[in-house]
Amino acid sequence: MSDGATYRVTETHGNVHAGTGPQINITAAGLLTKTGGRTPRSVARDHLRWLRQRFVAPAGLGTARGHLLETGTALLGGEPGSGRHTAALMLLHELRDAGAFQELVPEERTPRLDPEYIAEGDRLLLDLSTSGVPLWADVLDELSGFRKTLEERSARLVVVLPRHLTHQLPPVFAPFTAELKRPTGAEVLRAHLRPDGIGPDTTNELPRELVAYLDKSPPLRDIATLAHYVLRARSGPNTHEGFASWCREALAAVTDRGRDVADLVASLDTGPRRALLLATAMLHGAHADAVHRATDALLTTVRHPDSATPLLERAGITERLKEVRAAMDRSGRVHFTGLGYAPSVRDHFWTNMPGLRDPLRTWAGGVVGLPELSPDDRDLVVHRFAGQCLRTGRPEDLTVLVRTWTGSAQDGLRLRAAAQALEHGLDDAAWGPYFRSRIYDWSLDRQLSPGLAKVLVGVCAEVMAVRHPNQALVRLHHLARREHGSSEAREALLRLVRADRGLRRRLLYRLAPDATRPGRPADIDLFLELVHEPSLFAMPDSHAPAQVREPGVRSALAAGWNAALLDRPRATWQAAVESWLLTAAEDAALGDLLLGVLVDAAGSRNDLLGLLYVIARDWATAAPDAPSRTRRGPVSDRLLEKIDLAQDM
Repeated sequence: MSDGATYRVTETHGNVHAGTGPQINITAAGLLTKTGGRTPRSVARDHLRWLRQRFVAPAGLGTARGHLLETGTALLGGEPGSGRHTAALMLLHELRDAGAFQELVPEERTPRLDPEYIAEGDRLLLDLSTSGVPLWADVLDELSGFRKTLEERSARLVVVLPRHLTHQLPPVFAPFTAELKRPTGAEVLRAHLRPDGIGPDTTNELPRELVAYLDKSPPLRDIATLAHYVLRARSGPNTHEGFASWCREALAAVTDRGRDVADLVASLDTGPRRALLLATAMLHGAHADAVHRATDALLTTVRHPDSATPLLERAGITERLKEVRAAMDRSGRVHFTGLGYAPSVRDHFWTNMPGLRDPLRTWAGGVVGLPELSPDDRDLVVHRFAGQCLRTGRPEDLTVLVRTWTGSAQDGLRLRAAAQALEHGLDDAAWGPYFRSRIYDWSLDRQLSPGLAKVLVGVCAEVMAVRHPNQALVRLHHLARREHGSSEAREALLRLVRADRGLRRRLLYRLAPDATRPGRPADIDLFLELVHEPSLFAMPDSHAPAQVREPGVRSALAAGWNAALLDRPRATWQAAVESWLLTAAEDAALGDLLLGVLVDAAGSRNDLLGLLYVIARDWATAAPDAPSRTRRGPVSDRLLEKIDLAQDM
């Protein structure tokens, strides 16, 4: 458990892929991210399941749970690092029969909290742990009114409070507040080891030096990293030495490596040696051929003079790797001989050699195209580079590379690298808002390259939509309005709203024209695709009745239909009208609402009202059999009655 939604795992390893790989052309935007085309809900569900397996409930969680169940709201206090964010996720995850989950992002200006974002039964998380005084004051002013909408829509809200400002919390919020206390480090470590097969019998007695480290209350994310290294040590060459040895090896990786790496870099007094060290750290686990090529590329990028030593007189790769404390395994892949070296080497170069950061951006931009890298290797290079950019406050390095990598819509390797870079940026607690803002700006660009548009569709639909679905919807809508020669943004947007009634309502309101906003051609097309499935609005779900029963939804539907009837030829919308008639035949009560929307859409235009009736009459008489004619006839008659009433009025 940590104060963030995810843990910082500095080294991971995927499937082994030796040798060179083919060029891969990826055509589906959804295959560019790590989610691999899974729905946002399935991604969130898998992540929460992973967290729950390793979660240690902090003291005070039971109080928070009671507040949430009784009042629909829980405000979580506690020291930074006490696991408040993860505890909030767990509280909302426990509400298994509730609606969709989303993480609220306060608006940049008042009102900070938009009730429009609340759908029936929603589970909402608002993390204010790092908020400043102006935002905190505005949220406090709005929270009572926001809670009223929560109650009306049976939604639940968990707020993570800013520790440095909680003294300003008015007494009226005391019944919703719970103070969380950090669990012990030993509990957290054992919880992280248990799902991977290191159980209580093994972890009951911890080595003395490990206990001393945990007693210093390190950040919980560091304990998660420590557990990761314990598992790595178990799989390493010293596996036979047992749990205490694994712990000591892991402890060295998280406590001593910074000093070791500084001494190592100082001892490597030539550019080629240091280039090999950094290339090994960035491509850790990749094939030696890739490390060799990346080293040469780095030397070229920094304009290091070529070696005057003839090729046959130079040291071999095995000997050179030994100088940087690395070695090849049997499959030819390169690893440091000690745990924790790779992240410490990366940290050292980015921290101590700031003049290298621009050249390293150029270098990383080219390295992802090395054919010797497997897909997993390539993803890890992007992950490691992104981590350093964000750690050193240089998010623009990632956006520059995203632009570079998306120059061709057919280069699947680089498109995936761009998507991965944005994914890491969006997932970062500090820099996520920067990347959401940057993606918004891009979504408004009519000159967007096809490659970047494809990447943005995948990232919005499968990454941003997991925690910030409303923001994903807005960006996909802008992309759909502006796409040419592709339908990926439109299809992704419609997939998103089909699965979530709150998002469906929000898109409908965005599509519906009004007196201040005329209908856009792209919005009319989107509207017709959306309403071609009337069951989306006419079918209830487990949390709420059919959306067509909502007056606001009916008004928006009528406005959208009006724009379509006026601006599009009959051939483009007749099939959608007939689908509404068919749905109206299945439920008389809901059918009357659907027919009423169509009549309202025609307004006072007798020509449109007449055209709707002709379509309904022809649809009824064209029924394929007698039972169908029996069901369809009354629908046509009811529509005529509503038309007559509208004309009388």
